[in-house]
Amino acid sequence: EIVKGRRAVTADTDLRLCRFFGLSDGYWLRAQAAHDTEVAREKLESTLARIRPWPDRRVS
Repeated sequence: EIVKGRRAVTADTDLRLCRFFGLSDGYWLRAQAAHDTEVAREKLESTLARIRPWPDRRVS
């Protein structure tokens, strides 16, 4: 389901896959987040283009 794009990686799945492949915890979650961000960026492209940055860069 994950490979087919029908299901996202969860924390549980990440831990299991990382253990199996000998990777550090969070590897697959970071990959999922990067993918989700790219999909959202493409979907919101025209909306994001209209958003102007806040002029005061010192906002904490």
